[in-house]
Amino acid sequence: MEFNCIIERESFQLNVKDRSLQISNKSNQYSFDLSLKILITWLFRENEINGFLLENLVVEGDGLNMKKLKQFLSGKITFSGIQIFYFFHGEINVNINKATKVCTLINRQTKLKFSCKCFKKSVLGIEKIHKEIEIIQKASKHGFAPKIYECFESNNCIYLIMENLERIQDQEFMDDDIRVFLYNLIQTITSLHKENIVHKSIKMSHILFSEDNKLKLVGFGQANDTNIQNNEFRLDIFKIGMIMYKFYQKQNFQIDQLPVIPDEGNQLIQSLLDWRNDSPFQLNLLLNHSYFKLLKNEGIKFQIQCMSPKFKTQVYQNEDDESNF
Repeated sequence: MEFNCIIERESFQLNVKDRSLQISNKSNQYSFDLSLKILITWLFRENEINGFLLENLVVEGDGLNMKKLKQFLSGKITFSGIQIFYFFHGEINVNINKATKVCTLINRQTKLKFSCKCFKKSVLGIEKIHKEIEIIQKASKHGFAPKIYECFESNNCIYLIMENLERIQDQEFMDDDIRVFLYNLIQTITSLHKENIVHKSIKMSHILFSEDNKLKLVGFGQANDTNIQNNEFRLDIFKIGMIMYKFYQKQNFQIDQLPVIPDEGNQLIQSLLDWRNDSPFQLNLLLNHSYFKLLKNEGIKFQIQCMSPKFKTQVYQNEDDESNF
């Protein structure tokens, strides 16, 4: 997008693309590579955005153009002044080492609810925070993680504004529901691995659902997308096996007894929990396992849509010692 702007009473042309922002006239040119390291402070006149502060530049312009610019830059760079745009709605969870917390915020203009992950800079460091956000962005583009809307920064924290997702209910599920859920989860992790991302912290509290019943992952604090070792892929697979075991343990729980699992389910669990198998993409083969045979006969996509609401709840529960996001 392009539009005219003013810097120190001089007229400039602002040009922004996916990866760069340029402000220039015949005498001067300013160029910025778009990344989370770029921090913009929005300026207001009569409660409307009319400009921004970027490094030492005060850039002013038409309110409508500035509003469109903010929308275009959202998620590509970092803004300051989160309290101007959002107000606190409720705290969800605090990380055990107080490095992160997740809360819900309300957008002051639209009144819509969002999830916000707050990173404490003094504990995690800027580079680690940015790395996690970049992995979430990468996963989000393919629909495996929450949509990212904006990133803000204050003196102490970085705030990631994301879509508000719903948690899996803490209850027993029928065998058919478990099969559909596991198929959906394996599909998601397989696709994540194909994008060269390992999650490394897959568990029930990190599996949520969007409004359209799409399974999405959160909790990317330990995730990796560079120089991945086969045992990191295997860790994700092992975690799926643990989730499957716990599902049946909850369904058939009796003191001093192992969970009752269908024969083909036992075979699948053994495959998932087999650390000797270090093939990074073997999950794709597991989708054809006999445990899922009945699903394919009855239409998997339809069953996933029917299954998801059974697993969803808007009640957030403290499950363990890690942040939900």
